[in-house]
Formats: sequence, structure tokens, C-alpha cells
Amino acid sequence: MRKDVLIYFAGKIIPAGVNLAVIILAVRYIGQAEYGKYSLIFYAVMLLSTLTLGWIQQGILRFLSAYPGEQVLVINRFYFLTLLSTLSAVIIGILMCILYFHLPWTETVIVVSYLFMYNVFLFHLTLNQTKRKSMRYAILEGSYYLIFFILFLLLVFAFNNKLFIVLFIAMLAGLVLTEVLRVTILPEGRVGLDPSRIYFNAGFSKKVFNFGFPITIWLFLSYLLNIYDRFIIKEFTSYEDVGTYSAIKDFIIKIATFTTIPILLAYHPTIVEKWNDNRKKEAIKLIREGLNFCILIAVVVFAVFMIFQNIFYTRILHLEVTQQFLVSLSLIGSAFLWQAAMLLHKPLELLLKPRLMLVAIIIALAVNTLANLIFVPLYGYPAAAVVSLASVITYIIVIFAFLFRFRKLGLLQ
Repeated sequence: MRKDVLIYFAGKIIPAGVNLAVIILAVRYIGQAEYGKYSLIFYAVMLLSTLTLGWIQQGILRFLSAYPGEQVLVINRFYFLTLLSTLSAVIIGILMCILYFHLPWTETVIVVSYLFMYNVFLFHLTLNQTKRKSMRYAILEGSYYLIFFILFLLLVFAFNNKLFIVLFIAMLAGLVLTEVLRVTILPEGRVGLDPSRIYFNAGFSKKVFNFGFPITIWLFLSYLLNIYDRFIIKEFTSYEDVGTYSAIKDFIIKIATFTTIPILLAYHPTIVEKWNDNRKKEAIKLIREGLNFCILIAVVVFAVFMIFQNIFYTRILHLEVTQQFLVSLSLIGSAFLWQAAMLLHKPLELLLKPRLMLVAIIIALAVNTLANLIFVPLYGYPAAAVVSLASVITYIIVIFAFLFRFRKLGLLQ
């Protein structure tokens, strides 16, 4: 377990470094308005990816280990579902780019091509996570981010292209080259996958969908919870304010994700395996252990960031941040509490109660929407930061209420 955590942590250094560097460079050299536009389009694409691939990812994580003697067949079934679902994402993406964002056809093709390749990329990462191939996971992810970053630098500094679309061009090219690397160089890159044949089983697909889709709706709404405020800020202010707020929030979320996601990635498969083996006490113990690690990391990062926040905003990002202390405090709190919530609600997943998770996220989203619509027009993006924290706390309170109920029923003993 600890070995996997260390490998995932080491593997996340490159993605985290690239993400942080891209935020800084994009804001400084592309501009706040272009970064704000990129942010809205990118997160809309991520919403589509979550909606169309999330249920398949959850199915892989939950059921692949339940078919030890048929994994090649099951993987092919998942791959076929991935391709089919991703095609629907591309169709919706085209309509979204043209009708909502009013992008020209060239930019639309780039954006939806990125969406398609990103879903395929996530499919292979999820397989490696489930099969506990942490080293291969780290190599794939690290390769993509390195290629993306190099191409981004070339487009911005060598070709002097300072439009938001350069980020999508660099990301798309990075995914294509990473897929070539996976197929041609990495061991077992092509083992078992045959996209020329149809691997469809109605009963299997229904089982995966029934389990995964409620969780996917939760993932979709949770993603919406974390990005919805940007769209509200745009409606009441400008792309510049969206860019400022997005840069701060993205940076903080990347730090929270980088420092805690290795724990989530390493612990999740083992927790599921122990639960599937009817060793519930051991699974609950691992959840508590993971939560303790997340809390410890949050305290350290919070202290360091708050000390150097002024230097970061003024000298690195070149931003003037309204209500700097309040914005930083609120966004750091919401980011790390959200990461902890991923482990906190794990018993509801294992009890096959995703609908209760949906209830919690819908309540949190309702609080988020109502509060943002009231306070953002009055106080701007600092209000969105405070509302973000309040929404996450709301989600955690509701989850605690459900867990307390199941504990009293003896289902978490």
C-alpha cells in the first residue's frame, strides 16, 4: 500500500508541476481574459467527459476484480462501451461549442477531438489503477503532461500564439503522442484490446450502468459544484474576473489534488477488494487511515500557502486579488475538504447507495447556486470563494448524517 502511494505521489510530480506552470504562464502571457475563456470551455468539456465516461470508470473499479478468470473479455467490453459513449460526447460537444461558446468549426474540431482522446486516455489510466499497475499509470500520465507542456511552450513563445485554443492544441497533440507511446513502447500496451470486434453483452452493460450511472450523475454534479461559480461570475462581471478567480482556484485545487490524490488512488482498489472479500472492518480502517493522511497534508499546505500567498499573487501570477486572505482561506478549505469527502463517502459507494450521495450533492449544489446568485452580483468573486467552502461543508454534513444512520443499523461494523 505505502509503495503504491509513493509511486503515485512521484508520478504526480510531473502533472502537478505542469498544471501549476501552465496556470502561471497562461495568465501572464496569454492574459486573464483568454485564460478565463479557456477555463470555461475546458471545464465544460470535463463535464461531458465525466457524464459519458464516469459510469464506465466506476464499473471498471468496482467489477474488474470480480471477474478474475475473464479479465480480457471484460476489458474489451469496457473498451467498446468507452468508444460508444465517447461518440455521444463528441456529438454533444460539437453542439455545445457552436451554439453556446460560438466557436468556429476549426476550434470546435480541436476541442471535440481532445474530448475523444481524453476519454480513451482515462480508460487506460483507470485500467492501470484497478490492476494496481501504479508504475505504468505514472509513466502514461507523466508522458502526456511533459509532451503537452513542451508543445504549449513552443506555441506560445516560438510561434507567439496567444489565444486560448493553443492550450487545446497542445493537449490534443500530447494525448495523441502518448497513445502512440502506449501502443508501441509500453509493455502490454495492446494486450487484449480488439476495437475491430464488438464486445457487447446486454446483461453486463446493464449491471455496469445501473451501478455506475448514479455515481456518474454524482460526479457530474460534483464537478458542476466546483466550476459552476465561474459561469455565474461571467454572467455578472467579465472574462477578466473569471480568469483571475479561475487562476487562483485552479492553482489551489491542483495543489490539493497533487498532495492527496496518490492516497486516494492507492487506497481505493484495496478498500474495494477488502469489502468484496467481506472484510468490512479492514476496509473501514483503511478509509480512516486515508482520511488521517489527508488532514495532515491539508494542515501543512494551508500553513505554507497562507505565509507566501502575497508573493504568489503579486510576483508570480501578477494579479490583484480582492479580499486576498478571505479568498485564499475559503478556497484552500473547500479544496482539501472536498478531497477528504472522496474518502468519507466511500462507505455509501460500497453499500451500493449512490443515490444517497446524489441527495447530498444536490443539496450542496442548491446551496451553491442560490448563494452565488445572491452574493456574487453584490460582492464579486470573493463571495464565490466563500460559497464554495459553504457548499462543501454542506455536503460533508449530509454525508455524516447518512453514515451515522447506517452505523446505528450495524451495516458499517
